[in-house]
Amino acid sequence: MRLRNMLVFLVLLVTLLFAGKIKERFQAEFQSNTEKSLSSTVIDKDLVGVNVLSVYEAWTNEKFTPNDFFPGTAFRVYQARMFFELFQEESVFWKGYGLNASFKKLEEKAFKYDVFRGNETQEGYQTKNFHNQYIQNFAELGFFGFLILVIMLLFTLKKTIQNKDFIQIAFAVLMISLFLTESFLWRQRGVMFFTLLYCLFNTEYYFAPKKNVL
Repeated sequence: MRLRNMLVFLVLLVTLLFAGKIKERFQAEFQSNTEKSLSSTVIDKDLVGVNVLSVYEAWTNEKFTPNDFFPGTAFRVYQARMFFELFQEESVFWKGYGLNASFKKLEEKAFKYDVFRGNETQEGYQTKNFHNQYIQNFAELGFFGFLILVIMLLFTLKKTIQNKDFIQIAFAVLMISLFLTESFLWRQRGVMFFTLLYCLFNTEYYFAPKKNVL
């Protein structure tokens, strides 16, 4: 109870202290200059001259310009759109493109849609991965690679419910949600972190009863 109350208090404190920054971040995510935007009335004055795309535009626009800026959510929607288009164009549902082979496909799509491809000081959108572990697995390892990941997460979620361990619950929820926004396992630190904690939380030790020695 004390730990829970302390966590609730800290969350409320952080929310109050950073309410302005949190509000600005949400505005940056959903702002756009079109009426079809999720929040068409929100315009960030700091980004004058740059077209901030909405989620709707990221999913439907047939052409972009190097002046178009993708907020985090819109960019992930754009990458998901590229995934569905690639799988419609090529028969790789079962086997995928192979490890890291999707980068070349995303780069080709970036040229086709004319998104910002970087300059002397900034990277372009074509250098980014899918930023979604489920899609990343499906695109590069195929259906079975995606299925293995889902089974692993469902297994640890089942163990979490059985054990009713708060730390294990936090790990399971964190991984399931994090995989929606990041290709976490495609980085060395990510795969080391996930593998270590996954094995620790899902390993059971069985001790045989000691025999009485007469």
